[in-house]
Amino acid sequence: MRILILTIMGNMSVPAKKIVAARPCPISGSKDSVLISSKDRHGKPLRNIMSIESGLIYVDPVPFKNTEEFYKTDYRKSYKGVHCPKPKHVYRAAKIAQQRLSRLVDLIPSSARCLDAGSSSGEFVYLLNSKGFLAEGVEANMPYAEYSQAELKIPVTISPFSQFESEQKFDLITMFHVLEHLENPVLDLAHLGQFLKPGGLFIIEVPNILYVDMAFSHKWHPGHLFSFSARTLSMLMKKAGFETVVCSPIGDAGNLWGIFKFADQKELSSKKFSKPASVEINFKELRKGKILYHLRFWNYLKFISKTYKNIKEIFRTRAKNGREILDEIF
Repeated sequence: MRILILTIMGNMSVPAKKIVAARPCPISGSKDSVLISSKDRHGKPLRNIMSIESGLIYVDPVPFKNTEEFYKTDYRKSYKGVHCPKPKHVYRAAKIAQQRLSRLVDLIPSSARCLDAGSSSGEFVYLLNSKGFLAEGVEANMPYAEYSQAELKIPVTISPFSQFESEQKFDLITMFHVLEHLENPVLDLAHLGQFLKPGGLFIIEVPNILYVDMAFSHKWHPGHLFSFSARTLSMLMKKAGFETVVCSPIGDAGNLWGIFKFADQKELSSKKFSKPASVEINFKELRKGKILYHLRFWNYLKFISKTYKNIKEIFRTRAKNGREILDEIF
């Protein structure tokens, strides 16, 4: 059966084969969808679909027998080939942590209490504490959480987000490149939101599915259960009870940066934030990115740049432990 799907961009209509998903879209609750891709970045079977009602792209069905157990024990090994971070991973994460702090430091009090949801090996929590903030993490992956506790001496709770408990309330909750991995994102976001102080902010960073400098075939990863545009990220946060303050691409547009607050909170100062971006996701945009990727010559130079970066990271982290690396950078 062929149908015409009215894309969110406006008047453009795209013919597509309608399918019924195994699991409903967490935004619309509908199973009506269309196929986007049938293989992951390695050529293995992985079905990514787009909800007709919301435009959200997600993996269907979930590729893991037990998602919680996979992220608790196996994810880092499957993704980076190690159970604990190598020195070069710590160095790289530290540099990224500095960039993230620079984007948000003016939005929170100097003594803000912060929770990093999905704190990984702990570099961002370590950085916040080194700058005088009161920060802690919650991490589902046991080896990485134990590393951050033992090596970096930072407070980290080992727990799925839906089971996280704390007596504290936080001025800021961050979630960097984690939301796309969650099987039940609305449930997890709503639960974590209970721990925000009145006026507190929830800041999220995720990959931008509309990024044109990533090969179309490379966009689909079995661990990325959801793929977001700025529009669908804002829609998902609204479903979880949050209002968008700002949500737009950052840097080279490879990632999205979203700042959210509870919908019943007072409006934040317009001097600090711009209006939410209006970025639409549809077949036209995805296909355009697929074509543009091959037309941009610098994409063919990425291998050289990546190789140089790896050599640099290895050289700068020789014979150093994680804490020594972070203290040198921070």
